[in-house]
Amino acid sequence: MTRRTRRNHSPAFKAKVALAALKGEATLAELAKRFDVHANQIAQWKEQLLANAPQVFGGDGRAQEPAVDVKTLHAKLTLENDFLGGALAQSGFAERKAMIDRTDKFPATRQAQWLGISRGSVYYVPQPVSPTALARMRSIDAMHLEHPWACARTLRDWLVRDGYVVGRRMGIAALY
Repeated sequence: MTRRTRRNHSPAFKAKVALAALKGEATLAELAKRFDVHANQIAQWKEQLLANAPQVFGGDGRAQEPAVDVKTLHAKLTLENDFLGGALAQSGFAERKAMIDRTDKFPATRQAQWLGISRGSVYYVPQPVSPTALARMRSIDAMHLEHPWACARTLRDWLVRDGYVVGRRMGIAALY
């Protein structure tokens, strides 16, 4: 198999082939056959054309940023942050949690961050206490009212003796 000598294509030819590929006149395989160039070479020329397109119009490829007065922007943001921080310091957790709008364009986690609450509290849905647990808590409360000197361990032991499986609950402490 003989190797073909390396060919140097003119910039005009490269541009013609790359534009044909960019326009989608034919597939890369069809263009390769028509212009007698490998399909990978056409893909490279197409990428080069797209990457260097801004230089054609006299630019350096970077977008021009509008001039921003940083001092004015900083003053405005400081004022807004001071107001928001003061309003948040005066409101409680429930009020701040109620401020979160799940239909807003900003995610709930970002809103929680702005309001100074954990994102877990936003998604937490409290589970209702079962009726049996409520009944046990009422019996513990009644026992504690009858025997205020009994500590939590004593109350637990009495409940275990009565057949309940319980731990120490409700922050019960003996009254002296």
